[in-house]
Amino acid sequence: MWWWVFRAVLGALLLSVAPSTVARAIAAVPEADRLYLIGAEAFADGLYDGAERELGRFDQVAPTDPRRGDAMVLRGKATFALGRYADALTAFEAAETFPVRVGTPGEVLFWQGEALFRLRRFAEARDRYALYLRNQPLSPYAADALYGRGFSELELGRVDEALASLSQVARDNPESEQAATAAYTVARELVRAARWGEALPLLSSYASRYPGNRFVADARYLFGLAQIETGRTVDGVRTLEQFIGTNPAHELMPNARVLVAETQAKAGRPREAIEQYRALVKAVPTHALAPSALFQIGALSERLGRLGDAEAAWLALRTNHPQHALSGAAGLAVARLSLKRRQFDQAMEMARAVADARGAERLEALLVAGESALQARKNGEAERAYVAVVDEAPRGSSERFNGLAGVGLTAEAQRERDAAKRAYQEIVGGASDPELVRWAKGRLQNLEAHQATPPRDVPKPKLAPKSKPGARP
Repeated sequence: MWWWVFRAVLGALLLSVAPSTVARAIAAVPEADRLYLIGAEAFADGLYDGAERELGRFDQVAPTDPRRGDAMVLRGKATFALGRYADALTAFEAAETFPVRVGTPGEVLFWQGEALFRLRRFAEARDRYALYLRNQPLSPYAADALYGRGFSELELGRVDEALASLSQVARDNPESEQAATAAYTVARELVRAARWGEALPLLSSYASRYPGNRFVADARYLFGLAQIETGRTVDGVRTLEQFIGTNPAHELMPNARVLVAETQAKAGRPREAIEQYRALVKAVPTHALAPSALFQIGALSERLGRLGDAEAAWLALRTNHPQHALSGAAGLAVARLSLKRRQFDQAMEMARAVADARGAERLEALLVAGESALQARKNGEAERAYVAVVDEAPRGSSERFNGLAGVGLTAEAQRERDAAKRAYQEIVGGASDPELVRWAKGRLQNLEAHQATPPRDVPKPKLAPKSKPGARP
């Protein structure tokens, strides 16, 4: 290009003459040439602020200069490098109306797509990339344009088209910088779509195809997940344990431990599952999955008869994560455990705490509080708990009829037989649980025969299933 010769000659002259002569020589250079030369050289040297400034001045000084299209392209690239994507787009669109000699043929369309993508105008970006690929399929920027088109399609929710574009990047340009990212993205989206069979071969070979890539660990995690989902649970657990061992600080480590724990629990290995959950809580006690892990430690420990471990885990959940959705379920589990141990005061205290939080477990907690109080012969407290259930539970619900059963038993304990009869009659007339209806009929028969005695045993209400932690990561 002519400006390289111009720069070299000018440099030689400046080194061989006196300062006053230098000043005269600089003054003799046309302003448009000087601005263009300085701006182009600043861009080549990575001095983008200076390039943008000088080329902007060139545009003002020489609006009809034949180099204006080149100046707009260089100015657009400079502002793009500075992160000023709207200004870059303006420059690239202006350059399209002038002859351009810098860069490769049609390149300005590619750069418009790049700027539009970063402005999150994905539909327009996709169209620019597609047009550029149609016009310049063999361009040095073709892989970049295909890559950009794929991610634009992904952002637009056109997943199948995105997978086709990104798969082509990985297939046709295996040595490019984009190939590894494109291949990982395809595998990840197949996993998200539960297309496990398609994802498996991509994930199994990822580490060998792209060694040292930043997504190697993530691909290993997804590979283990895909193996588990396709029934290869032993291989999946082994893969995830290898992932955990080699990436103990990875952000997906907690998810991997949960997957291994869930798989072990389903396979009838609760001890191994507990080990994984405990390791998670120890490593990242404040992680979003830690409360779920603590809850599952409690549930699995209770299944194994380790009631002390179960209680400790549930209490840790309530202490360390009091606002978590599982805190109420953990408190209810502790209350039930205390009731089972006949620790009635402790059961009442925890059940009341759960009920007072007014969460989803309130009605069940009131039933446990009522049963504990009745067993402890604290009839007033039992009555208040059961009446609250009857008042608050939806009509026809199992909770309401269990509350009526408690009201009847409390009334019997206080020798208020008419109140007890009314409660039992309502159960007989409306409850759908045949066992509860038979029990209520039996209590009515005893009362009618004037043989009812204050009962000491309270029927177990139909409690809701224990809460489970959130969905699989």
